[in-house]
Amino acid sequence: MQELHILNGYFQLWNMYLTEQQLNWRQLAFLTPYQSQLEHVLSLPIDSQSPYSFFSAVMELTRQHLDCPQLIFEMAQFIRAEHFGVLGYMATRCSSVAEALRYIVRFSRLVIDGAEVSPMRMSHQDGEIHLSWPLHDEKYALVNELTTACMARLAKQIFPASLQLLRIQFAHAPQMAHYHYEKFFGCSVIFGYPQYSFVISSDSLDLKSELADPSLMQLLLKQAEEAIASKPRYENALQHLHQQVAESLRLSAQAPKIEQMADELHLSVRTLQRKLQEQGSSFKQVLDAERMKRCEQLLQQGIAFTEIARQLGYSDQSALARAYKASAGQTLMQRKKQLKLNI
Repeated sequence: MQELHILNGYFQLWNMYLTEQQLNWRQLAFLTPYQSQLEHVLSLPIDSQSPYSFFSAVMELTRQHLDCPQLIFEMAQFIRAEHFGVLGYMATRCSSVAEALRYIVRFSRLVIDGAEVSPMRMSHQDGEIHLSWPLHDEKYALVNELTTACMARLAKQIFPASLQLLRIQFAHAPQMAHYHYEKFFGCSVIFGYPQYSFVISSDSLDLKSELADPSLMQLLLKQAEEAIASKPRYENALQHLHQQVAESLRLSAQAPKIEQMADELHLSVRTLQRKLQEQGSSFKQVLDAERMKRCEQLLQQGIAFTEIARQLGYSDQSALARAYKASAGQTLMQRKKQLKLNI
């Protein structure tokens, strides 16, 4: 499987932070083993991409040696449109928040790319707009936090004092003291959520940007479309199945059958089963995992246990309770009480 790659703008942002601290990375002893590779990456165009594993290693060393646990937030203070490449420029020149979000969903691969990357999704929920994406592995916590922080900071630059950021939802555990998160984002920050979500008020969708430039947008859109078209296509049946099952549970309020999902993926049932087996999984494992994610979402909405069981295709509430306890290590009632305490 191809390694995750990120935009070189992330490396440039890291370098800008060091420069602002009056530090030269070439003179930092802890980076000596990486100097040749850093020279190469920082010489590349800002909109090209480099391995995330290298960036992660450099970030961890920087955080440790500078004794700066909140490094990502310190870096995000310096975010500019160019650090997100053509997508960053598109966001600044869009006519509204709604248009910016549509392009972020459509062209997110220009920022972070790889077979393990799932497309961002935008959904409307009770007067809120959720820009969401799933957790693939805890090792990507850093890039998820940094990307979210940079998006929040850039959004405030484009739509100053108007954009209502309601909360941030992370799928991983906190990587630093909780107050660092709420201080930076200025809103509620939740961890251990079923997926990552950047949540704003639906009232923000029609906000206009003073920097809107329709003519320039046409040129940027063409550039983005050409860049996406040149990227490889990843065939990941497991990833696609997770997305389809999650969508089916959300829209149909019932557990899908493997025949239905195979049809959605344009595969025979036998081929789908073989592809899942090759990746060490099965339809039952995917369905169980997505049921629990959806269960968590419904619990947070205050839906009754019996209704959750019905929507997830369990025979009764007891069957749901057993499945939840086996997956989460706590009972439904314990989780319900926990959610009430967090309100």
